[in-house]
Amino acid sequence: MDAPTPGTKAFFKYTSPDTAIAILSNQTVRYSSPLTFNDPFDIQSGLHFDFDIEKLPGKIIERLSEIAAAAEVPEVDSSDVWGQLVLKIREMYPTHGFPKERWHREADYLFAWLAGKIKETQQEYQCHWREKLLPGVRVFCVSEDRDNLLMWAHYARDHKGAVFEFWSLPEEDNPLSVARPVQYSANPLPFFSEQEFLDDILAIRKLDFSQLYHRYAYYKSKHWKYEKEWRVWYPLAESSGLYDAVPVCPSEFRALYLGCQICDVDKRALLELVRKHFPSTRVFQAAKSAVAYELEYTEI
Repeated sequence: MDAPTPGTKAFFKYTSPDTAIAILSNQTVRYSSPLTFNDPFDIQSGLHFDFDIEKLPGKIIERLSEIAAAAEVPEVDSSDVWGQLVLKIREMYPTHGFPKERWHREADYLFAWLAGKIKETQQEYQCHWREKLLPGVRVFCVSEDRDNLLMWAHYARDHKGAVFEFWSLPEEDNPLSVARPVQYSANPLPFFSEQEFLDDILAIRKLDFSQLYHRYAYYKSKHWKYEKEWRVWYPLAESSGLYDAVPVCPSEFRALYLGCQICDVDKRALLELVRKHFPSTRVFQAAKSAVAYELEYTEI
């Protein structure tokens, strides 16, 4: 993932009243497994291809043909059997050319077998992804928007909850300082492209699975674009459940915004907890604007 880190920046966490009380009481936030998400597609689509595996034999032969005739020798891993094949084809091309028909006739069976093995591996990986990897992944989601009325309704229980203002602080190396923006897409992101897959098979450029995992974790459906989400995530849980409790540092928790429809009982409870555990944190009360579909805030 090549997106830049946020630098010193404010982020916002929309919460229900109960979640807000829990965060302030425990002085922690939850980094959760994607299995707990309200979007069943988020990091849960698993390994899929954006190309037809049945056409893989022809694609490999076409790629070998291009490499054989290329002006420059590609950088390949000469210790890999496929890399050795690529170099041998290059060596023989000036005198033997690259007879595609012969390759199809003699190698189609091998490549068809390879395509079948890839399908089997895909199925095994899908199972591994769901049963082994997803339970151990931890994600913390925030927004760069404090005033999104949809999110106030959805995540702050109809404006009865609260929004936390957390800051990324690179100088303190807090978790949000490595947050990345979510990219929104019309379709689930393939784990790798056809070109990346062919280059991996032919030992030209091996797949970096660590990088692929990270790329995959920052994509979700375009329907969620309004959230303007950023996230922090890591793949290995510290607990055996579906979430880890991560401490909230007072310096990163700058403000709390109470919903315009919060009840008096929850408001008093939140104010007491802020004063007890985070005395430097500012608290604001949201109110409906009389002239626009907007919220106005007054410091308490």
